[in-house]
Amino acid sequence: MSPLEAAALIGLLALPLHCLVQWQLSREEDPGFLRSQGIVVVRETALERHGEVIGSYCGRDIWATVTFKGMLYRYDHRARPQDREKTRPGELWLEPGLVYVVV
Repeated sequence: MSPLEAAALIGLLALPLHCLVQWQLSREEDPGFLRSQGIVVVRETALERHGEVIGSYCGRDIWATVTFKGMLYRYDHRARPQDREKTRPGELWLEPGLVYVVV
């Protein structure tokens, strides 16, 4: 097998993986897909905007609403840090344990 044929074979085998990665990345931009998943936001800078402050928790402001990827969420409750992985569809978990639900 020549080096050109080997390179073509590697490219042909990598093409399905590339297509799968691109498909998954495009799904993450779809608001419908994001609503069906629980979202964990570690940094406040990932949020597009937030509403007025309605309280504080562990030194962080609790906002009435937050916007993430064009979707509006309203504050629902606090959660323990170890419950981060239990975020349900339609919820957004924000450090240090603030849970918002999609409006």
